[in-house]
Amino acid sequence: MKKTTTLATVVAITLMGSAVCHAQDKAKQFEKLDADKNGAVTLEEYKARSKKPDADAWFAKLDADKNGTVSLEEWSGTPAK
Repeated sequence: MKKTTTLATVVAITLMGSAVCHAQDKAKQFEKLDADKNGAVTLEEYKARSKKPDADAWFAKLDADKNGTVSLEEWSGTPAK
């Protein structure tokens, strides 16, 4: 029983660390995209850095509130508070 609990703890800590690293990577990506550093990525900023041929469609999917910009929350896939 103790080995199972210890293994489960190790797995949980590993997954939490992975999630934190992923969030940090997303924040760094967002920072690079946000050329004017105003906290929002416009379609033009996204297209300037994106290598996707369908950047317009990708941007539309990311822009959850359809305000014409993508926030860090939208980029990270986390709901706004």
